[in-house]
Amino acid sequence: MAKVRVVNLLSTYNEKENVQPMVTTLEAIAVKLPQYEFVTLVVDSHSPDGTGQIVKDLAKTRKNLYLLETPRGLGISLLQGYQYALKELQAGIVIPNDCDFQWDPQLIPQMLAKMEQGYDVVVPSRHLKGGGDNFSAFRKLTHFISNDLFNYYWAGIREVKDLAGNFKVIRVKGILDQVPLEKLNVKGFVIQSTMIYELSKTGAKFVEIPAVYGERRAGEAKVGFNAQFIKDILETVKNATRIRLERSQQFFRFAVVGFAGYIINAIALQIFAEVMHLGESFAWLFSTELSIISNFTFNNLWTFKKHQIQGIGSLIKKFFHFNLTSLGALMIMTTAGTVGVKLLGEQYRQILLPFIIVFLVVPYNYFMYTRFIWRTKKK
Repeated sequence: MAKVRVVNLLSTYNEKENVQPMVTTLEAIAVKLPQYEFVTLVVDSHSPDGTGQIVKDLAKTRKNLYLLETPRGLGISLLQGYQYALKELQAGIVIPNDCDFQWDPQLIPQMLAKMEQGYDVVVPSRHLKGGGDNFSAFRKLTHFISNDLFNYYWAGIREVKDLAGNFKVIRVKGILDQVPLEKLNVKGFVIQSTMIYELSKTGAKFVEIPAVYGERRAGEAKVGFNAQFIKDILETVKNATRIRLERSQQFFRFAVVGFAGYIINAIALQIFAEVMHLGESFAWLFSTELSIISNFTFNNLWTFKKHQIQGIGSLIKKFFHFNLTSLGALMIMTTAGTVGVKLLGEQYRQILLPFIIVFLVVPYNYFMYTRFIWRTKKK
């Protein structure tokens, strides 16, 4: 019986200090799992530090080591790598990973054992008991915004809790070979949550195992507050919205109601600030409360119609709860709006409003609404 071919798919950019140790580590793991045939495919984005050349030199003495050079962009590289692994290397299982040892490759035997139990996608998770990370406060915040807020809650990708990691084990037959890789249009880190979503559409059976996302062994981290980071966040918002719209008409209705609330908010803000000459904080506070009342009414009648709150007593009780959960939105709007106007000037008041709503209030509100107000009861 032919062995199942496992392709270790390593995405690299400036990893000259890590690539050889990683290749050697994967070879040692392969020796312990003789029931599989292991191949390593390094997908390098023309690293200026010579990572690609190191792989070429290593490949001269290794028949199961391949190099694929791609344009820069994690999403672009991985998508091309997946396709190469399927079409050129005839992979039966693909294991994407980074080359910096932050995800421990020694988990591979445990992950393959899970696959032997019948799972199709095995994901190491920082969000299970026994897992974790050593992130700075900034990285924890960005991970929460991307992984939890936008991908898990906004996009509604719930198959696993850790949606941001590259490291996973994926079965090819009937799963990865059903994903339209050539049609996916993602360039950055959002490739990770996109792949989980696309794999879920194939009917894949998922499982997570606890894992610690450790320190980089060598080299410099790729994540920082720079232009690429901003692009990645914007792509995350765009992609999460696309998935949500594709998955659920409920979010479309939520967006329509939210837009109506925005119009009410904008008009009321103008009246309170320019006509009635209320203080800046009060203008933002009262206009936001009017939009909250509008949102509650129309979300209950239309967006969350299947979970509609009925009866005067229940409506009053839920409206009270709604206002409590909306305190966060109220504080976000009032604080961000007041500070923004003080920093930029009154002429930017109506420009600030949609940005505050889209990037701060909408994700917060959708999370609170679906978790606490119109929560779906589990069967």
